[in-house]
Amino acid sequence: MVKYRILLLVISFFLIYVYPVNGKAVCIIDSYRIEATSYVRSLVEKELNNFVVFSNVSLDREKIESCDPLILLGTPAVVEAMKKIKNKKVIYTFVMFPEMLNLNKKKNFSGIRIIPLPDKTAEVFFSYTGFEKKKIAVPVSRGTQKIAKKYLFNSEFFKILPFNGDISSLKSRLSKYKYIYIFPDPEVLEVVNLLKLMKFAKENEKIVITSLPDLDRYGVNFIYAVDYNMLAEKIIFLIKNTPEERILSCPARVKLWNP
Repeated sequence: MVKYRILLLVISFFLIYVYPVNGKAVCIIDSYRIEATSYVRSLVEKELNNFVVFSNVSLDREKIESCDPLILLGTPAVVEAMKKIKNKKVIYTFVMFPEMLNLNKKKNFSGIRIIPLPDKTAEVFFSYTGFEKKKIAVPVSRGTQKIAKKYLFNSEFFKILPFNGDISSLKSRLSKYKYIYIFPDPEVLEVVNLLKLMKFAKENEKIVITSLPDLDRYGVNFIYAVDYNMLAEKIIFLIKNTPEERILSCPARVKLWNP
């Protein structure tokens, strides 16, 4: 279940909420309805008034015609909007890899990262702990390698270690590194692989780092992850402003440091 919560792969029907603000309807579309999106949505609701729930289950052009802007929570709603929304202002978050959807090139889309970029996490980790800067190993499955390279390839901090199927095959290579970073890779987050990785790390005194907020129960040492309260504040900011930057940084904090 962990990988589904973290990677936000649960696809349920869309809920569309309409908030009249300054004569315009701000529509929120929550395509996951998981605990995290519901919480963020509730925080945004407190700043807006008189919302209505549509029973509509898709981005019906007629229903969203009066919406300006649209707030999209989750990749499914964003994918739909990319097909149907050409000029209307769109605000989105809970999209794991926005560049892979070319959202950085969509002029009417403004996004907020749901996880900090790996380099930012590494910078915070070394600053927060005071540890000596050394290369950080990143186990990555062959299927996720293309995405990982997009976010890690030119980094001074990380070394990608590809594997097929069983993460145990990386033991000898991982033993050369003091730090291990858990990238949002479905195969790494398979419970069996995750438990094997954490067992190896504990037995070999490795420090495990991640930007995924739900891994504290698995014994990860350091988590720098999204702050949902600050995320809601950024959404409100984007309703009233349109910054030049297409994708805003993830509003994050150190959630866990357990050496």
